[in-house]
Amino acid sequence: MTRHERDDPTITLFEDVLKDRALYEIDQILIRNGHRQEDFPTFSKSNYIPPVHGGNRLVQEELAYDQHSLTIDVDNAKDRLNDDQRNAYEFILNVVTNKEGKLFFVYASGGIDKTFVWTMFLSCLRGQGKIVLIVASSRIASLLLLGDRTAHSRF
Repeated sequence: MTRHERDDPTITLFEDVLKDRALYEIDQILIRNGHRQEDFPTFSKSNYIPPVHGGNRLVQEELAYDQHSLTIDVDNAKDRLNDDQRNAYEFILNVVTNKEGKLFFVYASGGIDKTFVWTMFLSCLRGQGKIVLIVASSRIASLLLLGDRTAHSRF
């Protein structure tokens, strides 16, 4: 997605992403004129995959996260998990990875860093380009998690 497509002038594109998108656009021009990039051996092939979600705003929002920085954040934060947090994080991540389809409600007293664990989990999945819909029971709780909402405002 470009700044124009998302109507967001603050989007930063990495050089390789920009190159892939430019090569894709060149290929589209070539196709309209009866050629392909493969016809020109000096051209690199684009890895860009155009969006297939039909401009759905909610999907676009979920795919707009900076995957690279989220992955770095997760790698840097893993060492800060205590044993209980690591167990919960790995259990939930395993369930999601194996597509077991479960519902999670994490409850503990204040100061246990539940938000830290959820933030790591969200960052891990969003860093992989996955769409994560997480809702909180109150607006105050939803403010603690990046890009999330209360159940009644999400659905």
